[in-house]
Amino acid sequence: MKRLLLRNIGPIRNGNNVWLEMHKVTTFCGPQGAGKSTVAKLLSTFCWLEKALTRGDFLSKELVTYDRFRKKYCGFHNIQNYFKDDTYIRFEGDKYCFVYENGKLEVTQINGHDYVRPQVMYIPAERNLLNVVDRSEKIKGIPSSLDVLLGEYRRSLRAISGAESLPIMGYSVQYDKLNQIAWLKGNDFKVRITESASGFQSMIPTVLVSRYLNRLITDDSFDAITQESNEESERTDKTIQNLLKDKTLDDATRLSLIKQLSTNKKNGRFFNVVEEIEQNLFPDSQRYVLYDLLKINNALKGNQLVLTTHSPYILNYLSLAVKAGNLSAHTEDEKNLNSIAEIVPENAQVITSDVVIYEISMSGEISKVGSEYGIPDDNNYLNNALGDANEMYDRLMDIEDQICRK
Repeated sequence: MKRLLLRNIGPIRNGNNVWLEMHKVTTFCGPQGAGKSTVAKLLSTFCWLEKALTRGDFLSKELVTYDRFRKKYCGFHNIQNYFKDDTYIRFEGDKYCFVYENGKLEVTQINGHDYVRPQVMYIPAERNLLNVVDRSEKIKGIPSSLDVLLGEYRRSLRAISGAESLPIMGYSVQYDKLNQIAWLKGNDFKVRITESASGFQSMIPTVLVSRYLNRLITDDSFDAITQESNEESERTDKTIQNLLKDKTLDDATRLSLIKQLSTNKKNGRFFNVVEEIEQNLFPDSQRYVLYDLLKINNALKGNQLVLTTHSPYILNYLSLAVKAGNLSAHTEDEKNLNSIAEIVPENAQVITSDVVIYEISMSGEISKVGSEYGIPDDNNYLNNALGDANEMYDRLMDIEDQICRK
C-alpha cells in the first residue's frame, strides 16, 4: 500500500507523525487553507515521479540534483515555496521510496512489489476557467496543472461521438469539431458551455476527462495511438525523435525500439486526483458527480481516487456508498440487491476497506476519521460545522424567547 508521511510543509505540521495510507478512495477534508490541496498535490507528484522513473524518462540522480524535485516537479503545482528548513517528506510507493530531508531528496528502489503503470491526472479547483472564456488555450501564464487538464479536456471533447450524457439526468455535452465549440444540451435548450451555470463549468471537465482517461485504459477498441493522453503523446513523440536522431543505432535496432515503445506505452490503471469535487454544485448534483467518479474508479481493481472537499454532503454520500457496498457484499438475494442499487448504483458502491478519510485541522494536524458499524463516523469537521450552525440557531431562539417575554 502506498503511503505518505510529511511534516512542516506549507500549512501542514503533523506533529503526531500520522501516516497517510492510500486506499482505493482517499478523501481529505478540513477548513480553508489547512493543507488538503498540498497533500493531494504531493501524492500526485510522487505517483507521477515513480511512473517516470519506472518508465525510464530520467534517472534518479537527475531528479535529486539541483533541487529539481522542489523547483521543477513541486513547482508544477506551485508548492515549491511551501518548503521549510525542517520540512520532512517520505513517500513509499510500489516501486520507489522518496525521502526529502534537510533540503535534499533521496530515492531508493523497492524490490519485490508488483507495479502497474498509472495514468496520473490532477484536476485542480481552477478548472472553471476552461469554460469561462472561449479559446482558453490562448490564455498565457495559466498554472501548469490547469494547462495539462486543458489538453486532456480538449481531447475528451474531440472523442465525443454524438452527445455525451452527464451525471445530471437530462443534460448532455455536444462538441462541434469544425468550429471547436462545446455545447450544453438540456431537454428543451442548447447553449454554449461558456454560457452555462458555474456548476456545469466545473463538473463537465471533471467528468469528461475522468471518463476519457479511464477509457484509454479499459477499452481496447479505443484508438490509443491517436487518442492517447496529452502527456503520453508528447513523451512518445519526443522519445521517437531522439531515437531517429541517434546515429549509434542501426536501422533494425531503431525500428525494434520504436515498436517496443508503441506496444508498451499503454497504462494499466487510473490514479485520479480531484480538488473540491463539490465546486459550485447543488447537493443532489454533488451526489451524481461523486457516484460517476466512483463508477470510473471501480472500473479497474488498480484504479485509485483522491478527493479534497469542503462539503459535508460529499462525506455523507460517500458513507451511503460504503453502507450500500457493505450490504451488497452480505446478500445474494436479487430483490435486496436491486433495492440497494435503487439508492446507490451497483457500480458506484464501495466497501469499508476501500475508503479512508483524513481531516486536517487549522493548526496543521492530521487525523484519520474513524468508522462506526463499518461506515465513516459522522463526527468530523464538516458535520461538526453543521452542528455549530444548529447550536447558534438555538441560541438565537433563546434570545427570541427573552425578547418576547418582555
